[in-house]
Amino acid sequence: MSTYCPYTDREVSHDTTTSEHIIPLSLGGVNGFEIRVNANFNSKLGSELDGQLANDFFIAMRRTKYDSRGHSGKEPWATIKNARYGPDDRPAHVHIHRKHGIRIWDALDQEEKSGGGKIRFSTTLNVGLPVRFAAKVGLAAGYYAYGNKFRDCVDHHQLRQIMTIDPAKLQSDNDTIQAIAKKFKARVDSYLHETPSPSDWKLLALRNFCASVDGSTVVLVPGPNSFQVTVGILGQFIATINVPANTERFPNEGDYHWGHVMVSKDKTLSRASWFRTLSDTVDHVL
Repeated sequence: MSTYCPYTDREVSHDTTTSEHIIPLSLGGVNGFEIRVNANFNSKLGSELDGQLANDFFIAMRRTKYDSRGHSGKEPWATIKNARYGPDDRPAHVHIHRKHGIRIWDALDQEEKSGGGKIRFSTTLNVGLPVRFAAKVGLAAGYYAYGNKFRDCVDHHQLRQIMTIDPAKLQSDNDTIQAIAKKFKARVDSYLHETPSPSDWKLLALRNFCASVDGSTVVLVPGPNSFQVTVGILGQFIATINVPANTERFPNEGDYHWGHVMVSKDKTLSRASWFRTLSDTVDHVL
């Protein structure tokens, strides 16, 4: 028996697959919101994208707020490994939790230290990571929600390229990468980008919706000639990606009216149409 893997765009033997949480548990996902994918490729992506995003300082702080734990069940802490503290400017690892406060691990003495004083640290933002993660979620959630219509009618190859190629590499002189870059027709927005102008009300609505959800969400919106995926993690908008598509065959009634929304909250997955979700949001505000 074979299974289609949207990450690799291949039919793979079922015994080489694993169950993949479309939103990782560590980022607010729930059991049941899963598909089967190629096990080896999924392991690589899990480390390269899921793990990095879960450990991103700002996302890790949100994980402490929601106590969003991964498969290990360990309580999440935001960690800064290259910090300095105290009057001697000693090297340290700093662990921060919204409820439990700050813990300092002295890198020289190899022990936890207490006490006040200044802590100095810096963190690095991987500007391509949110978009790559959203492309990965878009591939899995698109196939989960729409099945072969997504496979046959959406230019998911562009999502796959975004997922696998670090945007920073698109600036290289490599002929192969430059050829791929020229073919990109995707439009992207991420939380590390400037806030859209009021004229981009659709993007603003998606950002505001993700921020209003007390959990994690995926919004799939088929347009006349496009397919749009938006991902929010633990009340934080992550990214929106819009790729070419022919969505004439896509459902647009009931739970799929204007698009499909999946929200994981309190260990439960709920699904509704984008039309109903927007209507409920407006009614709640009014």
